[in-house]
Amino acid sequence: MTAVHSAPAARTESRPAGEGSEKGLPVRQLVANGAAEPIVEEVRREPPGRGEVRLRAAWSLVSPGTELHYLDRSARTGERFPLGYCSAGVVDAVGPHVPGYAPGDRVIAMGWGEAVHSDAVTVPFRLCRRVPDALDLADAVVAGLAATAVHAVDRATLEPTDEVAVIGAGMVGQLVAQTAAAHGVPVTLVDVRPERLRTAAALGLATADGANFLEETFEEERPVGARGGRCVFLCGTGDAGDTIAAAARWAGRAPGRPRLVGVGRFAAHIDFSVDLGNLDIRYAARCGAGYRDASYARGLRDVTAPDGESTVTENLQRALDLIDSGAVRPSAMGLPRFPLERAAQAYAQLRERPAHPAVLFAYGQPEGSPTS
Repeated sequence: MTAVHSAPAARTESRPAGEGSEKGLPVRQLVANGAAEPIVEEVRREPPGRGEVRLRAAWSLVSPGTELHYLDRSARTGERFPLGYCSAGVVDAVGPHVPGYAPGDRVIAMGWGEAVHSDAVTVPFRLCRRVPDALDLADAVVAGLAATAVHAVDRATLEPTDEVAVIGAGMVGQLVAQTAAAHGVPVTLVDVRPERLRTAAALGLATADGANFLEETFEEERPVGARGGRCVFLCGTGDAGDTIAAAARWAGRAPGRPRLVGVGRFAAHIDFSVDLGNLDIRYAARCGAGYRDASYARGLRDVTAPDGESTVTENLQRALDLIDSGAVRPSAMGLPRFPLERAAQAYAQLRERPAHPAVLFAYGQPEGSPTS
């Protein structure tokens, strides 16, 4: 059981409440606090300010790569980090200058340090989207992380004749694979642990055993008559030098444009020479233009995304639309559900790279078993 610790109240400054409750809410919040396991502390969630909404959470989603990274960093340095950035629930208060939202709206919300693992969160309105009535909030909450996949696929500039390999079947890898497949291109999901591929068939994805992909998956001859390019999304962690070299060989054997798109946290040494061949190497960070820009997120200024890309607000909506249409299927990804009090157990499991790629935290409702 995770201990509950008292902490100084969060955001205690006086702020206009707008519509809804004018009082701060006592809530629980998950924090990295100098150890390998998180703690649950009690804070007060103040009313929303300009350009913000406050929502009572029903679900939050763990982003394993990012959150384990910050837990490890906290253990090394003693820094404190509120964990989480994907939440879904019901709006209970709206700050001034917030168009399009009202108390009672079902919404998703995202934002590092804002849409945290907590009973209630206060989030800039441009990092929220309204959830369709028929869509389960437990599925909708995945849109926060799926927006990263939408952005990564935009960065890849896929063509209809391309084929795609996604290396790493964690949460981001599975979302990238489903998002790329929604573009109508063939996608192969690759992982060194076969149990991570167990839900791929339900997601409509082909798979390859990562233990053999250096010798087999990336060395197959290109089918006669093929004319498109090949793109590899690198969604793993750790040392990726050999993987990148093999991916470059595979992508380079296609007649079209060869591309590598990094999405995860990894390190690699690359020998740039004519032997590498023509190769586009790109990295997709975060989830679109305007993310981590407080002025944009609160409606104080606008941003323009590069050609072929979108703002974080647009990508959140696109991710939500993919889930609502069934192109991205969180319910088939086998995500266990935990109460916040069992957070330490949830993160300990994720460190072992289990078959499930992430977990959901439930607020105010009974714990459920993993979906199938």
